[in-house]
Amino acid sequence: MFARRVREMEFPSLYGIAELARGMKDVIYLNVGEPDFTTPSYIIEAAKKALDKGYTHYTPDEGIPELREAIAEYYNERYGSDYTLNNVLITVGATQAIFSAMMALIDVGDEVIVPDPWYPGYLRSIILAGGKVVSVRQDEEIGFQLDIDELNEKISKKTKALILINPNNPTGSVLTKKQLKSIVEIASDNKFFLIVDEIYERFVYEGGFYSIAKFPEIQERVIIINGFSKTYAMTGWRIGYAIAKKEILKEMLKVTLASTLCPSSVAQYAALAALRGPQEIINEIVREFDIRRRIIMEELKKIKGIRFVEPKGAFYIFPYIGGYNMKEIELVKYLVREAKVVTSPGYPFFGSYGRNHIRIAYTVNKEKLREAGKRMREALHKLIDEKTD
Repeated sequence: MFARRVREMEFPSLYGIAELARGMKDVIYLNVGEPDFTTPSYIIEAAKKALDKGYTHYTPDEGIPELREAIAEYYNERYGSDYTLNNVLITVGATQAIFSAMMALIDVGDEVIVPDPWYPGYLRSIILAGGKVVSVRQDEEIGFQLDIDELNEKISKKTKALILINPNNPTGSVLTKKQLKSIVEIASDNKFFLIVDEIYERFVYEGGFYSIAKFPEIQERVIIINGFSKTYAMTGWRIGYAIAKKEILKEMLKVTLASTLCPSSVAQYAALAALRGPQEIINEIVREFDIRRRIIMEELKKIKGIRFVEPKGAFYIFPYIGGYNMKEIELVKYLVREAKVVTSPGYPFFGSYGRNHIRIAYTVNKEKLREAGKRMREALHKLIDEKTD
């Protein structure tokens, strides 16, 4: 009755995990990757002014030229690229940019390599486009960096693209310049596309961030995905973008026209203000997340049976919980019941290498984070005590 490509897309929702705590009071939610900050006031004021000026109509299909130009300038200033507004397509969130890229590139039967553990949203777009997901391990032993040897082994004649998220969700890892260079060389030699999601590029705490934009030799086959949701706490505004060669964006635009026509006019002017306005508040937000990162690591170190790789970016930590002899979803349910803390199971949400892990999003204030750590410690130590009795 329904299209097979839709029937096969049976991925659970991260928001659905929150249903486990329905009816409970005093619950701490560490399951959704959404900054708890309010959109900065200067951005909100810009949206109000846009309304007052009557900017409530359709915009150009690609997005308003002022925003596209500002995004190109942003990347040029930060990463030494030479983009123009013609290299930028505005979309309804980064998710639509990813969907449009997949629909523009992938034919039925094409293979898309996805690092595992993965962000599950990518799989939806790949499957809807008729593609096949090919997983490549992110090796926990080397800080959840991509297994380059396995990447080479998984490449076939059907490989059309590799999608990366850097910094990574769910692991918090950040690709090194050396790793990124190896990936670029492999993509160039094998002539497949690189789709690089850089939505967390401002959330890097150690070692710095190296954008794919710094590799001009591969730009003919690169699509950069980014947006305003995380950096500017604008998840509900739904403004993202893709950066690529004009020829690629021309094909992606066909998909955006079919799905949404154009993004919200008011939200685009708000995004323009985000880039053109004061940036110190963003630096303050990133500093706050770094403090939270350190707090959650301190708390997890106090818990017997847990180990973790120190996250270098984004706002997630992906601890190993295999010592409790419980399936991931059962442990998550246990923490809801016994600790009133909601986390996300590593499997099946985040791929086969998410087994024996949970994802914690440190997107609540410091006090709640410490309290969550205390509650988890008490609940999980009770499990250990029961096992040793």
